[in-house]
Amino acid sequence: MSAAVKPIALVTGATDGIGKVTALELAKRGFRVVMAARNASKAEAIKSEIVAASGTRDVDCLIADLASLRQVRQMAEAFRKRYSMLDALINNAGVFLPTRTETEDGYETTFQVNYLSHFLLTHLLLDPLKKSAQGRIINLSSSVHSVGKFDVHNLQSEKRFSVLGTYSASKLLMLMFTEELAKRLGGTRVTANAVHPGIVRTSMMLRAPGVFRIVSLLSMPFSVAPERGAGTSVHLATSPAVRAMTGQYFTSSRPSAVKNKFDTEENRALLWELSMKALHVDDLIAAPAASQPTGGAM
Repeated sequence: MSAAVKPIALVTGATDGIGKVTALELAKRGFRVVMAARNASKAEAIKSEIVAASGTRDVDCLIADLASLRQVRQMAEAFRKRYSMLDALINNAGVFLPTRTETEDGYETTFQVNYLSHFLLTHLLLDPLKKSAQGRIINLSSSVHSVGKFDVHNLQSEKRFSVLGTYSASKLLMLMFTEELAKRLGGTRVTANAVHPGIVRTSMMLRAPGVFRIVSLLSMPFSVAPERGAGTSVHLATSPAVRAMTGQYFTSSRPSAVKNKFDTEENRALLWELSMKALHVDDLIAAPAASQPTGGAM
């Protein structure tokens, strides 16, 4: 990253919890921070807080609800009009929902907000990421990916919905997406890594429905503050030590093992193909020879 020009970071879900702290810490470290949020008035209020706390006015806001693919496309277009490159894309936003609902696009909401919209946003911002001296993509996954399932016949919980099953599946998809993306970006200056932030005391955690509510209460003595939860994302966005690391799953700023029987090379390629077809966009990255999808239905 050039010392003469501030690196640029875009953080989704930047008005609360881990995302807010991530945006603040990157601003303190000399980044021009672009906050992606769905509520304009809240975004402006948090922007003022970050400006005051960081001592920099290089904080911007882009408004989009990830439950709308149209708004995600508009946000990506707005970013490209304002900025020529992107140094760090932190796909942080996420939801817990107690029941199955659908977005305006007809997708199950957790599936779209936690995964599909981030897949689209990343794809639409690949060009500015490639123009950076070393673009970094950081995707928020979770340790619950280990119990997530990749079921092409239930990707949107159309047959079975549960808070744990749907949320953990979305975090598994983010991890699988990260690994496939890293492989496809091989030979470029762009890296992609996934993060488990830990059990973090955020408003989303405290409002978590169903079994997660019980887990949250039981885990409270072992949970960490958002400042610590954001640490791994900030590390991956800033540290020279991870410059060449890609396709990894990080916990406490260190690579960790991934253990899920659904996380296979074939399934990762299939998920990519299904996502591309669902979004009706041109694939900007050629598939590696060893990663040929077999087809399926989303």
